[in-house]
Amino acid sequence: MLTALTLMLALVLVYAVAFYQGWLGGSDTTADTDQVTATAPPLQPGDVRVNVYNAKGEPGLAGRTSEELETRGFAVDAVDNDPEDASIAHSADIRHGPQGLESAELMQQSVPGSKLVADEREGTEIDLVLGDGFTELAPAQESPGQTSEAEPTDG
Repeated sequence: MLTALTLMLALVLVYAVAFYQGWLGGSDTTADTDQVTATAPPLQPGDVRVNVYNAKGEPGLAGRTSEELETRGFAVDAVDNDPEDASIAHSADIRHGPQGLESAELMQQSVPGSKLVADEREGTEIDLVLGDGFTELAPAQESPGQTSEAEPTDG
């Protein structure tokens, strides 16, 4: 009886080792670890379509800011006063729909103190609405796909 029990335990042990090593052929326990996860390339400024709106009331602010965004590679569509006529005390609101969250987060890196504002729009286009606290964009950071341009000097 003891011999039969020992033999049975040995067979269970051999089976368990064979199972976990994948020697049994029917199970593929390494499939999860061998899969390559494909990730999308990071979003680049050229992938972002933005409308630049002025809620600060400073003449030309949206135009100057849109020009700077274009030099950084962003695709600017509309440039105007804020169509919602919002009162924004901080630097800016970045309005975006569900599909534009990644674009809004990329834009936020260029606008210190800005806040993301979700709305119901379709697509990935975003609105950068410049508020009373806006002075200038953050210094441009070099990244793949971004062009480097010399800063103009006053003098």
